[in-house]
Amino acid sequence: MIQVLVNGVFLGCLFAVVAVGLTLVYGVMEVPNFAHAGVIVLAAYTTWSVSHAGAPFVVAALAGIACGGLVSVLTEVVAYRWIITKPAAAPAVALGLLLILQNVALRLYGGEGRSLDTPYDTVLLKAGSVSLPGVKAALIVLAVLSLAALHLLLSRTSLGRAMRAVAQDREAAAILGIPMRRQYSLAFLIAGLLGGVAAVAYAPTFQVSPYMADDVLLSAFVVVVLGGLGSVWGAVAGGLVLGVVEGLGAAYVSAAYQSAFGFLILVLILVLRPGGLRSTNARRVA
Repeated sequence: MIQVLVNGVFLGCLFAVVAVGLTLVYGVMEVPNFAHAGVIVLAAYTTWSVSHAGAPFVVAALAGIACGGLVSVLTEVVAYRWIITKPAAAPAVALGLLLILQNVALRLYGGEGRSLDTPYDTVLLKAGSVSLPGVKAALIVLAVLSLAALHLLLSRTSLGRAMRAVAQDREAAAILGIPMRRQYSLAFLIAGLLGGVAAVAYAPTFQVSPYMADDVLLSAFVVVVLGGLGSVWGAVAGGLVLGVVEGLGAAYVSAAYQSAFGFLILVLILVLRPGGLRSTNARRVA
């Protein structure tokens, strides 16, 4: 049972890191950023490329995270910025960007899966009957550090307070002189960096491929709805809940239906508590 819960926490941390990036962008711009999966893919390929060229894994990981931030900002500057007053167009633009980014990866690297090796591949942590591979432990540690850093940024810095102001009332924030475009870019930069962290942590447990993040993105959107649109800490709580539920379902029912448990929760939440577990005003980042 404890082993199942630990595996669920691993999944929950992965979902939380991806979902926080999604809900942060939605809170500031009201954009369902499907292209986030493409950002994760390119960040993972960058990490693999730099590592494959012989660089230390730390350097490769930093390059992948930086790539995630850069590509995410580019999607905002090139596409999302121009439809800020046309929210109905956002889903179509987001899907188009996802296809473009995935096809860029397909064109550059082909469709064959790549294995990303890490220095901790052979590490196995054990405590009694519970074991945790090094790659999963690294993902949990990276998720905790990333979310703690995000919390400090949002709560202790002027940039974070400005971002929260934009999320709560965009017009009032503009009247107060907050530079809106900078806040949009900052939201996408943070989301992209979190996507890069997810790529670096997730790729060693899977394979790097153009479609590696599709399932994770779907689960992350379930988490965003579960935690409440625009709520950062709701996304964290939702990610852990979904991860544990999927872990329990896979262990005691069938691993073949692991993702189905997430969508069952989504349906129940939409019926019983449409505002999510941690109800909040839409566009609120807190």
